[in-house]
Amino acid sequence: MERNQVAELCYHLPEAAHERLCHTREEIRLLADLTARISDEANHLQLSPNALARCFDRLADQLDHVLHESYWPSKR
Repeated sequence: MERNQVAELCYHLPEAAHERLCHTREEIRLLADLTARISDEANHLQLSPNALARCFDRLADQLDHVLHESYWPSKR
């Protein structure tokens, strides 16, 4: 490596963890859609704050799992 080049650090994410991350993203989008509908159509759709909190807690656990499966940075 030349003196002026900067080493790029990257994380390695196993395929299963990547799939879990994509699934988690989709669940977050679904929850965002649900909460938007609650604001717009409060009479038609009800989601308790406790249920929503459990959903976000589960999603946070999934993200923790994905982060723990990723490898520490390595030089490219």
